[in-house]
Amino acid sequence: MEPIYMDVRSHYLFVEIFRESMPLVIATVLLTAYYRKRINILEMLLYAFATEAYTVMTIGPTFNASFFIALFISIDQCYQVLSGRQPIRQEYLFVLVFPLISQILVMMVTQLYEDPFSIQGSTTSYYLRPLYFYLKNYIPLLAIGARILRERDTISFEQMLATMKKIALFACALGVVQLFVQLVLKNDILSELLGLQQRYMLEDINGLLGVRVQALFGEPKVFCAFLSLTIPVFLRDREYKSAFLVFLMAAQTSSQTFWINLFAAFIVFVLLKPIYRVRFKILASLSLIVGLFLLIASAKDFLMKYYLENRDQPVARMLLERSVSRYDTQYWQEDNQVLGIPLQRDMELPIVDFLKDHPYLLLTGYGPGNSSFIPSQYFSGQLRYMNAMEGVGGHNLNMRWFYILAEFGIFGLIFFFLLLTRVEREIPLFQRNYLVYISVCFFFSQIDLFLLIVALLCLSVPEEDEELVHEPLLT
Repeated sequence: MEPIYMDVRSHYLFVEIFRESMPLVIATVLLTAYYRKRINILEMLLYAFATEAYTVMTIGPTFNASFFIALFISIDQCYQVLSGRQPIRQEYLFVLVFPLISQILVMMVTQLYEDPFSIQGSTTSYYLRPLYFYLKNYIPLLAIGARILRERDTISFEQMLATMKKIALFACALGVVQLFVQLVLKNDILSELLGLQQRYMLEDINGLLGVRVQALFGEPKVFCAFLSLTIPVFLRDREYKSAFLVFLMAAQTSSQTFWINLFAAFIVFVLLKPIYRVRFKILASLSLIVGLFLLIASAKDFLMKYYLENRDQPVARMLLERSVSRYDTQYWQEDNQVLGIPLQRDMELPIVDFLKDHPYLLLTGYGPGNSSFIPSQYFSGQLRYMNAMEGVGGHNLNMRWFYILAEFGIFGLIFFFLLLTRVEREIPLFQRNYLVYISVCFFFSQIDLFLLIVALLCLSVPEEDEELVHEPLLT
């Protein structure tokens, strides 16, 4: 087990056995319910996403219920294609081969111009890593998209929102239980069985109460991102008490992502509400957010001084404790700001430094799955440094539009942006705005599944393809 993942595992063997067995149990239950038509494809995917606190850490931190369900769907979809039961629409062939094209371009650059990577030992991993990325990350999303299109007549946007609201309320209730168990009962074992990881129970670094709730989500940042996606829905449906409960629980995650997403919601649903064009609205919203970050960055010295003078006050700690530390350069020396945004020094900043030294990679990206070959010096002083020295592990960025840029380059970013922001004219205004909101939040949050689902639900089936709705379509 890599050292960086040790704080995710339990110190108690029976707890770890329970936690590592749950992903297969959850995946089996959900797949059984799905094939018995008790739940639809969206409900299965959303329920799995909401249980990612349980992972098979013996294999890796991403081997959760979502992974096993996506794996099952991928195998089924590939079987349908290979057996001739499922046609591949011609316009989607480019989507299938895009990672191959990207990797070929990167290999041509490294062979003909400059090799920016550091490959430890055999070069075999350099050729196999993109294949691993393709099979583990890319194909599952395509397979999920195909299954969603296949069942378009049985699912709806409003149905998805209703499921998300149910999950949010249940997760908030579980979050309250986690707080009670940890703060009142002070029982670490029970907390871990309920999905809370050890690293989020440490006092003095985890918010006002010394614990960051995560319900059964992968981590507090993911939990708060999901809750932030439900607040506009609760407010639209005038369920103000539920919206307030969700707000309180999201604030307890002590994640800056939540406050950014709230600001994005204000921009999309209030400030820019009259704007109809989806792509323009996304770019305008991101521009306003960048402007806010630039304003905060210019006032960072004042904010740090204010925090130091008022750090004993709960409100100051909740809003500023984790935020101002991102701007601190006294300890780290190196400035970590890009457009005013304080990048995480162990995640985004090394990638930015690497791309600064090799700007030509902005055209092609460094290739799908090739982040493990970034030279170790870019991670110097970080927890990932020893892993990078040994060429172990990849790099999964939280800022997802930036992640696409780093992996596939500027042309890949434009391609995916255009692909995922298509909207039919007859789509209701709230649904259009929600796609904008999801796309803006995608910049700061790992909500790939939600962007994919909403993007597909914003498209209508062409009349000439209506007879194929019940047939699998690979997209």
